[in-house]
Amino acid sequence: MWDQLFELDEARRASVRPRGLKRWRWLKPALIALAALLVVVAVVALVVWLLRPEPPSETTSGATESTETTDPQAQRRLAQLLPAGYSPDACTPAAPSAPDAIATVTCGENTDPSGPPRATYTLLSDKAALSDAFDQVVASSTTVVCPGRIQSPGPWRRNATPDQVSGILFCGTQQGRPMVAWTDEASMVLSQVHADEAGPTFPELYAWWSSHS
Repeated sequence: MWDQLFELDEARRASVRPRGLKRWRWLKPALIALAALLVVVAVVALVVWLLRPEPPSETTSGATESTETTDPQAQRRLAQLLPAGYSPDACTPAAPSAPDAIATVTCGENTDPSGPPRATYTLLSDKAALSDAFDQVVASSTTVVCPGRIQSPGPWRRNATPDQVSGILFCGTQQGRPMVAWTDEASMVLSQVHADEAGPTFPELYAWWSSHS
């Protein structure tokens, strides 16, 4: 009897084992294929992440804004250095006209006799920047001798300090119209005043400069 039971148990085991092996043989390729698919998906996701476009740089945006925005304190300082003859609303802040400009304003008509109808005043950071900005004005203009046969460009002096050079004076034309430009080394300001088709004449514009520099 025990021999029969033993043989029956062995027969059952023999009938079960092949089924498990067959099932594993079927599952093994499927699991391998699934693992390979997961690897491919992971690689594709990594490549997409590496090749994604970079967002706009906040630093670049901030740098752009800083070049277009001038210091309010520098604007107030420049406003105090403008020649007489401008109404309170005649001048407005403008984009810096030179690389090292601290502040720039453009002005409409100066109401003093023979005053220029338009002008630009720029506050620079140091003497080197002031000289470079002045050279750019000269390079963009046609040079003429100043009225009274005054050297252009050449040094100018205030009547109160005739032995001290105050800056460099330039007389020229832009688009055929008179303009006078000068530097003031004490204030670090570059000034450019322009005539239009209605005037003033060169001698008149120069006379205005003589009394307002």
